[in-house]
Parts: sequence; structure tokens; C-alpha cells
Amino acid sequence: GILTGREGDIPTAKLMAKQATLKGLIVGSRRDQIEMIRAIEASNLRPIIDREFGLEEIADAFRHQESGKHFGKICLSF
Repeated sequence: GILTGREGDIPTAKLMAKQATLKGLIVGSRRDQIEMIRAIEASNLRPIIDREFGLEEIADAFRHQESGKHFGKICLSF
């Protein structure tokens, strides 16, 4: 992503050599983010935590995600 403006150098030859795909995503402005955070805090929304893993269990966390049996966030604690 680009966080410092709307333009940046793109190494097109390297992208083509690797047969890479470049996809853009616009998620809004900093102001939009601040307003969203205020709305979340005002409505007291909280994420649903499915399961928490210790950092040393990261492989288990990825396997749990891959299983598709989770509902909510999978968290790592360290």
C-alpha cells in the first residue's frame, strides 16, 4: 500500500517477470477512520473472540483458521 500520498514508483518490469498481480484498494481517509472509531466506541461494539493462542502456538492458530470452524477473531497473545 501507499501511505505517503497518491503516487509511487512501480517496478513494472519486475512485476511482469514474476507474473505478479497488483490490486488496489481504497479504504477511505484518515478522517473516515477517526469517525468510524468514534462510532464504534460510542456504540460499545466489541469483536467476537473465537479463540486465543499464545505466540508459540501460531501454527495451531493458522490450522484453526484454515479449518474454517472459527466464528469471530483468532487472537495471538505474546
